[in-house]
Amino acid sequence: MLSRPDRVPRPGRARRPQRRPVSPARRLAVLRWVVVAVWAALLTTRIVVVAFSPGVDLTWFGVAEVVAITLGLVVIGVAVARAHASHRRREDEALALAIRRIDPTVWLVPAAPTEELRATIESVRPEASLGNRVTWAVGATEASLWELEDRRATRLMVIRWSRMVHVGLEDVHGDGRAWAIAMHHVRPDDSPAVATFFVRASPGSGRLLGRGPRLERLVADLARERIVA
Repeated sequence: MLSRPDRVPRPGRARRPQRRPVSPARRLAVLRWVVVAVWAALLTTRIVVVAFSPGVDLTWFGVAEVVAITLGLVVIGVAVARAHASHRRREDEALALAIRRIDPTVWLVPAAPTEELRATIESVRPEASLGNRVTWAVGATEASLWELEDRRATRLMVIRWSRMVHVGLEDVHGDGRAWAIAMHHVRPDDSPAVATFFVRASPGSGRLLGRGPRLERLVADLARERIVA
Protein backbone atom coordinates (compact mmCIF):
# COMPACT_ATOMS: atom_id res chain seq x y z
CA MET A 1 0.00 0.00 0.00
CA LEU A 2 1.38 3.41 -0.93
CA SER A 3 2.04 5.82 1.89
CA ARG A 4 0.25 9.14 2.00
CA PRO A 5 2.35 11.96 0.45
CA ASP A 6 3.69 14.67 2.72
CA ARG A 7 1.61 17.82 2.89
CA VAL A 8 3.11 21.07 1.64
CA PRO A 9 3.85 23.29 4.67
CA ARG A 10 2.07 26.62 4.83
CA PRO A 11 4.10 29.84 4.74
CA GLY A 12 5.55 30.70 8.11
CA ARG A 13 4.90 27.24 9.60
CA ALA A 14 7.76 24.84 10.10
CA ARG A 15 7.28 21.16 9.44
CA ARG A 16 7.37 18.87 12.41
CA PRO A 17 10.36 16.56 12.46
CA GLN A 18 9.53 12.92 11.90
CA ARG A 19 9.62 10.80 15.02
CA ARG A 20 11.93 7.83 15.04
CA PRO A 21 10.20 4.56 15.89
CA VAL A 22 11.01 3.23 19.34
CA SER A 23 12.70 -0.16 19.25
CA PRO A 24 11.07 -3.11 21.07
CA ALA A 25 14.13 -3.43 23.31
CA ARG A 26 13.79 0.21 24.42
CA ARG A 27 10.05 -0.18 25.06
CA LEU A 28 10.75 -3.29 27.14
CA ALA A 29 13.40 -1.45 29.15
CA VAL A 30 11.04 1.47 29.84
CA LEU A 31 8.25 -0.90 30.85
CA ARG A 32 10.58 -2.81 33.13
CA TRP A 33 11.67 0.33 34.97
CA VAL A 34 8.08 1.53 35.31
CA VAL A 35 7.14 -1.77 36.97
CA VAL A 36 10.19 -1.61 39.23
CA ALA A 37 9.30 1.99 40.18
CA VAL A 38 5.75 0.99 41.13
CA TRP A 39 7.04 -1.90 43.25
CA ALA A 40 9.60 0.38 44.92
CA ALA A 41 6.90 2.97 45.65
CA LEU A 42 4.68 0.33 47.26
CA LEU A 43 7.56 -0.99 49.37
CA THR A 44 8.56 2.51 50.46
CA THR A 45 4.97 3.34 51.38
CA ARG A 46 4.71 0.17 53.48
CA ILE A 47 7.93 1.02 55.34
CA VAL A 48 6.78 4.58 56.04
CA VAL A 49 3.31 3.47 57.23
CA VAL A 50 4.75 0.79 59.52
CA ALA A 51 7.33 3.22 60.92
CA PHE A 52 4.80 5.92 61.83
CA SER A 53 1.77 3.72 62.62
CA PRO A 54 2.94 0.29 63.82
CA GLY A 55 -0.56 -0.90 64.76
CA VAL A 56 -2.31 -0.05 61.51
CA ASP A 57 -4.09 -2.84 59.61
CA LEU A 58 -2.20 -3.40 56.32
CA THR A 59 -4.42 -6.14 54.91
CA TRP A 60 -5.72 -3.92 52.11
CA PHE A 61 -2.19 -2.77 51.38
CA GLY A 62 -0.98 -6.36 51.12
CA VAL A 63 -3.76 -7.13 48.64
CA ALA A 64 -2.74 -4.09 46.60
CA GLU A 65 0.89 -5.26 46.61
CA VAL A 66 -0.08 -8.75 45.44
CA VAL A 67 -2.24 -7.31 42.65
CA ALA A 68 0.53 -4.92 41.57
CA ILE A 69 3.18 -7.66 41.57
CA THR A 70 0.91 -10.03 39.62
CA LEU A 71 0.05 -7.39 37.02
CA GLY A 72 3.73 -6.44 36.74
CA LEU A 73 4.77 -10.04 36.12
CA VAL A 74 2.01 -10.48 33.54
CA VAL A 75 2.98 -7.29 31.72
CA ILE A 76 6.66 -8.24 31.70
CA GLY A 77 5.83 -11.74 30.46
CA VAL A 78 3.71 -10.35 27.61
CA ALA A 79 6.46 -7.87 26.71
CA VAL A 80 9.11 -10.60 26.62
CA ALA A 81 6.90 -12.80 24.43
CA ARG A 82 6.25 -9.90 22.03
CA ALA A 83 9.96 -9.08 21.88
CA HIS A 84 10.74 -12.72 21.12
CA ALA A 85 8.13 -12.79 18.34
CA SER A 86 9.53 -9.55 16.93
CA HIS A 87 13.01 -11.10 16.88
CA ARG A 88 11.72 -14.12 14.96
CA ARG A 89 9.93 -11.85 12.49
CA ARG A 90 13.11 -9.82 11.88
CA GLU A 91 15.01 -13.04 11.17
CA ASP A 92 12.39 -14.10 8.63
CA GLU A 93 12.47 -10.65 7.04
CA ALA A 94 16.27 -10.79 6.80
CA LEU A 95 16.07 -14.19 5.10
CA ALA A 96 13.39 -12.92 2.71
CA LEU A 97 15.53 -9.91 1.82
CA ALA A 98 18.54 -12.14 1.14
CA ILE A 99 16.49 -14.45 -1.09
CA ARG A 100 14.98 -11.58 -3.07
CA ARG A 101 18.42 -10.12 -3.67
CA ILE A 102 19.28 -13.34 -5.46
CA ASP A 103 15.94 -13.69 -7.26
CA PRO A 104 13.40 -10.88 -6.83
CA THR A 105 10.73 -12.76 -8.83
CA VAL A 106 10.07 -15.53 -6.28
CA TRP A 107 7.21 -15.61 -3.80
CA LEU A 108 8.00 -16.85 -0.29
CA VAL A 109 6.22 -19.38 1.89
CA PRO A 110 7.13 -19.40 5.64
CA ALA A 111 7.29 -23.04 6.69
CA ALA A 112 8.21 -25.42 9.48
CA PRO A 113 9.94 -28.72 8.65
CA THR A 114 8.42 -32.11 9.32
CA GLU A 115 10.50 -34.99 10.61
CA GLU A 116 10.44 -36.41 7.10
CA LEU A 117 11.90 -33.23 5.67
CA ARG A 118 14.57 -33.16 8.38
CA ALA A 119 15.58 -36.73 7.52
CA THR A 120 15.70 -35.84 3.82
CA ILE A 121 17.96 -32.85 4.41
CA GLU A 122 20.22 -34.89 6.69
CA SER A 123 20.62 -37.53 3.97
CA VAL A 124 21.35 -34.95 1.26
CA ARG A 125 23.42 -32.56 3.38
CA PRO A 126 24.67 -34.26 6.57
CA GLU A 127 26.32 -31.04 7.77
CA ALA A 128 22.99 -29.18 7.88
CA SER A 129 20.49 -29.39 10.72
CA LEU A 130 17.14 -27.72 10.17
CA GLY A 131 15.72 -25.38 12.78
CA ASN A 132 12.04 -24.84 13.48
CA ARG A 133 11.61 -22.18 10.79
CA VAL A 134 12.47 -22.42 7.10
CA THR A 135 11.28 -20.62 3.98
CA TRP A 136 10.33 -21.93 0.55
CA ALA A 137 11.11 -19.68 -2.40
CA VAL A 138 8.76 -20.51 -5.25
CA GLY A 139 9.86 -19.36 -8.68
CA ALA A 140 8.99 -19.93 -12.31
CA THR A 141 11.12 -23.04 -12.74
CA GLU A 142 11.76 -24.41 -9.25
CA ALA A 143 10.99 -24.36 -5.54
CA SER A 144 13.96 -24.02 -3.19
CA LEU A 145 14.22 -24.49 0.57
CA TRP A 146 16.12 -21.81 2.52
CA GLU A 147 17.22 -21.28 6.11
CA LEU A 148 18.98 -18.46 7.94
CA GLU A 149 22.17 -19.79 9.50
CA ASP A 150 24.55 -17.46 11.35
CA ARG A 151 23.12 -14.42 9.52
CA ARG A 152 23.64 -16.17 6.19
CA ALA A 153 20.96 -17.43 3.83
CA THR A 154 21.57 -21.08 2.95
CA ARG A 155 19.79 -22.95 0.16
CA LEU A 156 19.30 -26.53 1.27
CA MET A 157 17.11 -28.12 -1.39
CA VAL A 158 16.01 -27.43 -4.97
CA ILE A 159 13.03 -29.10 -6.64
CA ARG A 160 12.51 -28.25 -10.28
CA TRP A 161 8.95 -28.13 -11.55
CA SER A 162 9.92 -30.40 -14.44
CA ARG A 163 10.72 -33.08 -11.83
CA MET A 164 7.53 -32.51 -9.82
CA VAL A 165 4.92 -35.28 -9.95
CA HIS A 166 2.17 -34.20 -7.54
CA VAL A 167 1.40 -31.58 -4.90
CA GLY A 168 -1.17 -32.33 -2.20
CA LEU A 169 -2.04 -32.29 1.50
CA GLU A 170 -1.00 -34.94 3.98
CA ASP A 171 -2.21 -35.55 7.53
CA VAL A 172 1.22 -36.06 9.06
CA HIS A 173 0.30 -36.88 12.67
CA GLY A 174 -2.99 -38.56 11.89
CA ASP A 175 -4.97 -36.37 14.28
CA GLY A 176 -6.70 -34.25 11.66
CA ARG A 177 -5.06 -31.01 12.85
CA ALA A 178 -1.44 -31.05 11.65
CA TRP A 179 -1.77 -30.88 7.89
CA ALA A 180 1.37 -30.59 5.79
CA ILE A 181 1.98 -29.92 2.11
CA ALA A 182 3.51 -32.90 0.33
CA MET A 183 5.49 -32.34 -2.88
CA HIS A 184 6.15 -35.62 -4.66
CA HIS A 185 9.07 -35.28 -7.04
CA VAL A 186 11.80 -37.23 -8.80
CA ARG A 187 15.43 -36.91 -7.77
CA PRO A 188 18.20 -36.35 -10.37
CA ASP A 189 18.94 -40.09 -10.19
CA ASP A 190 15.28 -40.78 -11.21
CA SER A 191 14.33 -42.14 -7.76
CA PRO A 192 10.99 -41.02 -6.25
CA ALA A 193 10.99 -38.67 -3.25
CA VAL A 194 8.63 -36.51 -1.23
CA ALA A 195 9.16 -33.26 0.67
CA THR A 196 6.58 -32.49 3.35
CA PHE A 197 6.40 -29.27 5.36
CA PHE A 198 4.03 -27.35 7.56
CA VAL A 199 3.02 -23.81 6.63
CA ARG A 200 3.37 -21.07 9.22
CA ALA A 201 0.60 -18.50 9.51
CA SER A 202 2.98 -15.59 8.76
CA PRO A 203 6.67 -14.66 8.88
CA GLY A 204 7.97 -14.80 12.43
CA SER A 205 4.96 -16.80 13.63
CA GLY A 206 5.14 -20.21 15.25
CA ARG A 207 1.45 -20.94 14.58
CA LEU A 208 0.81 -23.48 11.83
CA LEU A 209 -2.00 -23.37 9.30
CA GLY A 210 -4.57 -26.11 9.60
CA ARG A 211 -6.80 -27.48 6.88
CA GLY A 212 -8.67 -24.54 5.43
CA PRO A 213 -9.00 -22.09 2.53
CA ARG A 214 -5.53 -20.56 2.93
CA LEU A 215 -3.72 -23.90 2.90
CA GLU A 216 -5.81 -25.30 0.07
CA ARG A 217 -5.27 -22.14 -2.00
CA LEU A 218 -1.51 -22.48 -1.49
CA VAL A 219 -1.62 -26.09 -2.67
CA ALA A 220 -3.58 -25.01 -5.76
CA ASP A 221 -1.01 -22.29 -6.50
CA LEU A 222 1.87 -24.75 -6.20
CA ALA A 223 0.09 -27.25 -8.42
CA ARG A 224 -0.59 -24.55 -11.00
CA GLU A 225 3.10 -23.56 -11.02
CA ARG A 226 4.00 -27.21 -11.57
CA ILE A 227 1.62 -27.53 -14.53
CA VAL A 228 2.63 -24.22 -16.12
CA ALA A 229 6.33 -25.00 -15.86
